[in-house]
Amino acid sequence: MQRQTWIGLFLLTLLMFLWTFWMARTSVPSGVGADTLATPAQPKQAAPLSTTPALPDRSADSSARAARYGAYAPFTEGKDSLFVVQTPYARWVFGTRGARVVEYTLSHFRTAEGQPVVLWDSTQVQRFLFAEGRTILASDELYFTLLHAPKGPVQQSDSVVFRLAFSPDTFIQVVYRLSGLDYRVGWEVRFVGLAGRLRNPYLLHSVQYTTPRTEASVELMRPHCAFYYRQGEEVASLTPEEDEPIQQALQGRIRWVSAKGQFFCALFQGEEAFSDVVLRALPYGDGLPAYQAELQLPLVDGKAQETWYFGPTRYALLRRYGEGYEKQLNLGWSFIRYINTAFIIPVFGFLEKFIPSYGVIITILALLVKIILSPLTWRSYLVGVRMQVIQELPEVKALEEKYKDQPDKLMIERSLLFQQLGVNPLSGCVPLLLQIPIFFAMTSFFPNAFELRQQGFLWASDLSSYDAVLKWGFRIPVLGDHLSLFALLTALSTLAYTYFTQRSQP
Repeated sequence: MQRQTWIGLFLLTLLMFLWTFWMARTSVPSGVGADTLATPAQPKQAAPLSTTPALPDRSADSSARAARYGAYAPFTEGKDSLFVVQTPYARWVFGTRGARVVEYTLSHFRTAEGQPVVLWDSTQVQRFLFAEGRTILASDELYFTLLHAPKGPVQQSDSVVFRLAFSPDTFIQVVYRLSGLDYRVGWEVRFVGLAGRLRNPYLLHSVQYTTPRTEASVELMRPHCAFYYRQGEEVASLTPEEDEPIQQALQGRIRWVSAKGQFFCALFQGEEAFSDVVLRALPYGDGLPAYQAELQLPLVDGKAQETWYFGPTRYALLRRYGEGYEKQLNLGWSFIRYINTAFIIPVFGFLEKFIPSYGVIITILALLVKIILSPLTWRSYLVGVRMQVIQELPEVKALEEKYKDQPDKLMIERSLLFQQLGVNPLSGCVPLLLQIPIFFAMTSFFPNAFELRQQGFLWASDLSSYDAVLKWGFRIPVLGDHLSLFALLTALSTLAYTYFTQRSQP
């Protein structure tokens, strides 16, 4: 084997090792702080129709309150009654103050600590604001009356209805349309008999959301966290930074916005596209990113509607809705993403139907790629053998002797000779070049594949993360603070393959 071939194989091996190492570094915890962070907030066991203490008066004087809130002053006092609604997918806790969601817990998923995944808790804020004359009112300042709630678990569909009524014909109504068949929920705000008094033909939906910790490592989650939005047909993102806030103002038809974690997201989609949106990503420091969104939602006949999705970021599930939700997943840039969506994911989904072990599926997928590329690999082998023979021809030896002091001239003359013999030395590199984008596609898909979350294989407890068979508690340059056996075996197998391939050459 020629020196150039050895150099090429060495560089390819080095590239694969560095790529594997780089992917691991983006998801390796520092070992300091990640394990000391607080665990996710536990779901509150709120009994149906229980009550919590009322918020203190916002004004000590009722006349001042009347001046501030006008006709809405009587609704600024009350008790915040909480009640629970259960569906096959989630457990909801609602509160009458602001007609809000207090807590949302997924029924079928657990954190790394074995606790239920809570995607929404009392630290999150969701409210709507509207203007009547010179008065700007926020829903979380008002106490609503519960008009209807499901009597038991929701199996098909049902609604939770809140009302703030001035009279039977004049009221604000907030409706949550729950489904027992889906992760999505419909949200509706309707002004009856009040539309003519509103100053603007829209309401402002304000959301403050902190990414919940659902996985073992905070630093593993961070690279996958971003604030996504769809404007027209394009999906873009606002990526948070560690030490400074980022703000982006958008105008036009914003279809939806989504606060995405590693494997779960909280998505808000307007029935009528949002006309104006302001997104903020707050500094995350040692924790997880927090976001703020101000969504301008048009009122149509006094009614504003949204659809929310609080659930897993599984590609097939998100794609089923036909709204581009799946574009939140970072499956690689440009054509790398197309390799994933057109080949890797469909084959993965097909194998998933018949094989229960995801480790076996990954192995079969890798072997399938090798089989598909085997004709080109064989051609590369033949080219290598031919080049080995050609290098021993007298004509080549004569050129090397004639131009031994002129390397540039030697390269030109040698290339002309190769053309006369009908040999292209670079053709042997084609299989290697084709494997690189497929390799990149697979390394982009696996960290984002919800199917691999908390799935074990051999010594690895979670295929979506690194396998730390050895930790030494401090960081070493290049190596980090742990040893990944899969990464080590990949490097060793590549070196062994290169060695035995060289031995098999004549």
